[in-house]
Amino acid sequence: MLDLVANKTHDEARQGESYAPFTLDPNEYKKKFYIESYGCAMNFADSEVVASILNKEGFGATRNVEEADIIF
Repeated sequence: MLDLVANKTHDEARQGESYAPFTLDPNEYKKKFYIESYGCAMNFADSEVVASILNKEGFGATRNVEEADIIF
């Protein structure tokens, strides 16, 4: 397990990237969330945790801040 953590790299180009892991998800969501991450790899990992929880609650990810019901 520690090998997986040790092999992570921090990509500066990802700063401010909007999170949309479910872009190929065919479901139509009535509620959408927008997450923009900055900082260290842990911040991006935390964004994934938040996205997973929101998805289980019926929210879909969006890269368009204008259509988001929740913004992080």
